[in-house]
Amino acid sequence: MNKQQLIDLVLPRLKLIRTEMNYTQDQMADSIGVSKKTLVQLEKGRQELSWTVAVAVCAVYRESTLLRSVMGDDPIELVEMAVHPEIRSGRMLPGGAVTWWTDVGQWQHYKLQQHTAGGHYRIVGEGNQRLFSTADKEKALLEFKKYMDILI
Repeated sequence: MNKQQLIDLVLPRLKLIRTEMNYTQDQMADSIGVSKKTLVQLEKGRQELSWTVAVAVCAVYRESTLLRSVMGDDPIELVEMAVHPEIRSGRMLPGGAVTWWTDVGQWQHYKLQQHTAGGHYRIVGEGNQRLFSTADKEKALLEFKKYMDILI
């Protein structure tokens, strides 16, 4: 997932997200930091969506069922992956995220997973805790092997 791919997921869905949230154009424009005129142009496909506005939509409307239907349970994670080549953290992940992830490998309580929409990889530990994320399959496999070596 890169910035443009994320923008391409968000832009055609702006009006639908606004409608889903029962917001007026004025309310949505204000919430994402653009003018109503700009939002109208974006919704009609007459203007390109900027990266910062795409990020704002993902953050402010991350609970949108429509947004989650194309980005998974955590749209912000796709934003992070578009910016960072790797993420190391101990952040607990939402339990429902499993539906957006395909298990690529498992060793004891560690799983290597690939995101079905973004294509990036993550390693999760006990309690669905994200330990590492990257878009690079080889890096993901090497990191996963490190966890396997720790336990052997």
